Amino acid sequence: MRFVSRFVSLLVVVVTSLTFPSDAGTVQVGGLDGRIAIGGQIEIAESVSPDTQIEDILSGTSDVVFEPNRKDIFFGSGKTGDIWIKADLVNSSKSDLRGNAVIRFPYVQVVEAYIVDAHGVTQTGRAGAAVARAGIAIQDPFPAFEVDVPAEETRTLYLRVHSETIIVANMWFHSSADYQSWSQWTIAIYALMLGIICTFTAYAFSVMRTSGNQAYRLYFAFCIAATLYIAFSTGIGKSFLWPHSDFSTMLLVDMLQGAVTALGGLFIAAFLDLRNRWPAFHTAMNFMVAFCALSGLYTFLPDAVAGLVYLAVTVLVPVVTLAGVWVLHRRRVYGAGAILMAWSPCIFATVWLYARSFELTPYLAFNHYVVPLGLCLTVLQFSWAISNRVKDAEISAATDVLTGLPNRRHLDSTFDTTKPRTEPSCAAVLAIDLDGFKAINDTYGHEAGDTVLQVIGQRLNKLSLGRAKPYRTGGDEFIVLYADQDPRADIQAFGDECIARINRPIMFGTKTLNVGASVGIAFVQTLDEFKTGIPRADAALYRAKRDGKGIVRLYDERQSPIGNEMFRPALVRT
Repeated sequence: MRFVSRFVSLLVVVVTSLTFPSDAGTVQVGGLDGRIAIGGQIEIAESVSPDTQIEDILSGTSDVVFEPNRKDIFFGSGKTGDIWIKADLVNSSKSDLRGNAVIRFPYVQVVEAYIVDAHGVTQTGRAGAAVARAGIAIQDPFPAFEVDVPAEETRTLYLRVHSETIIVANMWFHSSADYQSWSQWTIAIYALMLGIICTFTAYAFSVMRTSGNQAYRLYFAFCIAATLYIAFSTGIGKSFLWPHSDFSTMLLVDMLQGAVTALGGLFIAAFLDLRNRWPAFHTAMNFMVAFCALSGLYTFLPDAVAGLVYLAVTVLVPVVTLAGVWVLHRRRVYGAGAILMAWSPCIFATVWLYARSFELTPYLAFNHYVVPLGLCLTVLQFSWAISNRVKDAEISAATDVLTGLPNRRHLDSTFDTTKPRTEPSCAAVLAIDLDGFKAINDTYGHEAGDTVLQVIGQRLNKLSLGRAKPYRTGGDEFIVLYADQDPRADIQAFGDECIARINRPIMFGTKTLNVGASVGIAFVQTLDEFKTGIPRADAALYRAKRDGKGIVRLYDERQSPIGNEMFRPALVRT
């Protein structure tokens, strides 16, 4: 019921404010049991001289002129002077109100707050990224101030914002209880996103350590920049590292923003090999990356130039990068689709916030998390793209390029990872060697030999499906691991079937090629014995070759191992 009553009260406040607009600078806070956006009910004075004091404004001796702010948020720059915000907080109820005025912009440089009544200033405080909280400021990553408004009285709130860069002032007024709940959830969400991106940064480090690929080093650097950007743009980093210092993070956040864009572009260029695939776009990317370095110079640039640089770094460069990746995706460049998906959240976050600045999109609680969330999703997608690339590389290294079958390296890794089975098992290792393959190579060339190997690889793979796994271990040699618990006679019949399938004619252009095969089989009792079964299967294969080829030989475990004159594998007639 409390939630319903709060929702209804907020709805009444919103509807009332839309139907009967309040005078600019007047905020009705009586009986507040939640939160209200006061951005559209404040007055703003821009480009105010830093020498101006609150006493000058109250005495009327300054030339500061407050203008109504008709939008929910204020979007501007403090480079040419301080920004002053004024609002009259009216408590028309019969109960005293203790609430919290909040600027939801974590890295505002310094905000000074003054609460004024008929007798003058009653409360003061300082907060922001560049100053330890003092007075009525609340210990949180964003500027927040505690305000007392007695019953049936009015208090005037003045906020003085010091900033040397672009700011977005989104102002809200909370009841004390609501603010405590909201701030805790906000900090928890920021910390969660920070933890997520730190996890992917650790993954990036592990990938970088195991690979010499330049793209993976850039990926790690991008993750570091994104992690630091989220930490300091949300205010978490400043609160955690320098909670009582006057160290400003404004310039650091600006530099990190440019670094994220630049390193993201460099990673994309390296990952998609733009230098070779699209040299012109690679050159354009390098130019844009160099331009991003100017983002750390906002403070020293003229307003017009600083605005253009900010627009380029936050919108132009990411959008151009996205467009180029889309073209590569249309050209079916491997990996471009994954990068396109990865870079899109950053673009969405930027467009959403710019649209909000011009009030083209509604205010949602989601707005405060859209940029860090977009970066988290981008890092997640980058990680997915890299993991696929790494997985494909591992598969490629463990796969025979010609036949598509697992190779000897894969076979060795199977022995290292396979756990022994404890139940009785009638399994086997089959060693297969082609008969007459060298003659085909000598007569028709290596292209014909490659065709033969490809066809035989397909035949063995199809025949083994569901009960065995074939490997090409080199040249015209194959190993088949038979793991089904079938009778020995069935496994022996499987060996005969391998020979019959291999003996089928193979078409090469207009020519018909014929090749045979010999098979050696060694039975093993557990999967752990597969490795020892290979030399036994080779021994049986050796006998099959000596005794006429095109036959199956079984290794008899009662006989001596190969190399002993008494070794006599059993002969099976086919």
